[in-house]
Amino acid sequence: MSNKWKYAMGLFFKKRESTKRTKPFILIGYLMRILMGLTLILVIINDFNFNYIKYIILLLGIDSIIDGFESFLKKENKRQMLVDFGIAFIWFVVFFISGS
Repeated sequence: MSNKWKYAMGLFFKKRESTKRTKPFILIGYLMRILMGLTLILVIINDFNFNYIKYIILLLGIDSIIDGFESFLKKENKRQMLVDFGIAFIWFVVFFISGS
């Protein structure tokens, strides 16, 4: 595999230095995914009402912040932490734009 291909794939799939996650973060992640699934069911029931879709976007932003906070607590690569917070910022911007 060429280096350019590895770099391009690395942009989409993050590789963590420490793959072991702590139990509180695992439970929070499961809770966030359950809430997103329930919200998606509400979206389908209510004829794809965009007011519910923006809450999925909000939960995605919160999930990215939790990933960034976990990277900070584990003292992982600072770039990874900044990427997580940057993605969370983008999710929140999309949430606030969709609110108007």
